[in-house]
Amino acid sequence: VCREGTTSEKADAAFARLKGSFFDWNEVRVSTVPEVAEALRGLPDAGKKAQRVVEILQYVFEMYYSFDLADLDKKGLKQAAKQLARFTGVDDYAVAWVTQRSLGGHALPLDEPTLRVLRRLKVVEGDADDLEAVRGPLEHVVPKAKGAEFTDLFARHADAICVAGPPDCPHCPLNKDCPTGIENLSKKPEPKAKPKPR
Repeated sequence: VCREGTTSEKADAAFARLKGSFFDWNEVRVSTVPEVAEALRGLPDAGKKAQRVVEILQYVFEMYYSFDLADLDKKGLKQAAKQLARFTGVDDYAVAWVTQRSLGGHALPLDEPTLRVLRRLKVVEGDADDLEAVRGPLEHVVPKAKGAEFTDLFARHADAICVAGPPDCPHCPLNKDCPTGIENLSKKPEPKAKPKPR
């Protein structure tokens, strides 16, 4: 939840604050959303992420009466992913992230910044509503051993260069291969208005 829409470094810092601000996961679960959001400050949509964290912890507590999800790993990859997807507060990104990072499966988490970079590279067309349809071909090209690196590099690139709004194409290492970069760099700057004679 913390990692979606940001870099691992920013998510790790917020997660460390979250763990340091509360005694245990049960205290997070019974805390108010604004209290949890304060610990997650600096993340995009910290309030929404805080709401999701509380919802997930509540769901896990009601299902298991603890916060230990070790049994999830014993169910097999597909079954574990299906069970995780049923958790309140869990979305497609979270399922793919846990599959990739915790369960050892091959899944590429796709958040909006990653999709923005992929759209500008013309790897993905349109809004990409069907994330499975986008993820499938990518997983054939990106090997499992490189999945985490792919996810982290795209997040950093989206955060530093291929930002929302006008991207920083002149400083992009992909600008010679990126259709958006090529187009943006080929545009001639607007001529400066000549000063009016006195």
